[in-house]
Parts: sequence; C-alpha cells; structure tokens
Amino acid sequence: MSTTPTPASPSPGPLPDSPAGPLAHHFRDGRLMSIPRKQARRAALLDHLARTLFAQDRDYAEQAVNDALSTVHEDHAALRRHLVEGGFLVRTRDGSSYRRATGGPTG
Repeated sequence: MSTTPTPASPSPGPLPDSPAGPLAHHFRDGRLMSIPRKQARRAALLDHLARTLFAQDRDYAEQAVNDALSTVHEDHAALRRHLVEGGFLVRTRDGSSYRRATGGPTG
C-alpha cells in the first residue's frame, strides 16, 4: 500500500478544468468558492473532484488527500468528509489511507 503524498493531478494549484454548467458559479480562477448545499449539485462537485484529483487504484495518506483538496478549497476537512460520506473516497478502518471508490459514484 503506497502512501506517496502526490495527487493525481500533476501540477499543483487550482483545477485546470473547473466544471461548467450549474457548478460553474461555485468556482473562480479554478478555486472552489462555495460547497453546494443542494445534494445533486454537491454530488456532481464531489464526483468532479474525485475524478480530477485522485487516481484509481492508488492509496493516499490523509495528508496527501488534504494537500490535494487544499489546492481547490480552504476547508479540505469538509471536502474530505463529504467525499467519504458520499462514497467517492473510501477510508481504511484506521483512517490512515484513502482510495478513490470503484464501482460507486465515480466508477
């Protein structure tokens, strides 16, 4: 199990491909300005973040997850919690490792 602290996105900083459509107004200059309150929009956002920031079949230490999410929004803990609770990231029982979910919301 690898815990190398680098996100799937090779370049640090704002997301290069901020989502269009109903989520676009939540982003400015590639940074997430607000987390959507509506469940469907939040799910779309979390799916986008999971697919953009985390590679499949790779384990991430908590700090690596925090670092990746911090490139998008200052409240990385809230995003991490939403990703886990929404089934987009899977956390090991002891909380030491995370992995992008397979067969779930992000496929």
